[in-house]
Amino acid sequence: MNEPKFLSTIEPYQIDPERWWADRPIEDPASLKPATGRDVLLIVGDGRDVLNDLDRFLAFEEPADLMAMNFSPKIIPATWHIDHYIAGDSHTSSMQKVAGEMPAGTLRHCWNQNSKHFDIRWSRNSSKPWNGTTLNLGVKIGIALGYLKIVLAGCPMDTSGNWYKDTLPENDIKRGKDHTAHLWKWTEIASRPIGRFIRSMSGNTAQLFGEPTKEWLQDV
Repeated sequence: MNEPKFLSTIEPYQIDPERWWADRPIEDPASLKPATGRDVLLIVGDGRDVLNDLDRFLAFEEPADLMAMNFSPKIIPATWHIDHYIAGDSHTSSMQKVAGEMPAGTLRHCWNQNSKHFDIRWSRNSSKPWNGTTLNLGVKIGIALGYLKIVLAGCPMDTSGNWYKDTLPENDIKRGKDHTAHLWKWTEIASRPIGRFIRSMSGNTAQLFGEPTKEWLQDV
């Protein structure tokens, strides 16, 4: 399978840690990919059943680089190495706190310019503003870095809520989070060439893209 670089619609910029509001362009996005040589990227979201998704993925016994989204580093087993961390709301103190706690060796990605504790800012290579979800950004980054297989875990895009839902106050808007509002975008993505690089472990995204199999993971 050919590398999906031609499908990339975003460009990376290096954030200066001393001047985190400034950045410079990175000429080769593939230079941001770990030296593992792996073609599979596992993107871990905050879905309600994320741990079950991770258990099922482990059963494949296939190596993969790991990308954690938003609050998922707090539930991913501590022994797992997180290669990439991304946050859609990287300008907020809560996301910057998570980014600041990531261990050395984790590359922290964002799209917002005001993102302290992040390493790489991504921008669309067009005049259109960014209007996607964190998962959308994660998939686009995976494509830009040249991954051939992208697996979604804990990203069902349904009404089940997040894994930390029960810890939230009753009046917190996230308790009733309805991710199906974004399904139109994922339906569109599934119909594009980019769709053949994506599979999902559960939920509406699994219905759209299909679930991964060991044969699909090994077919590179």
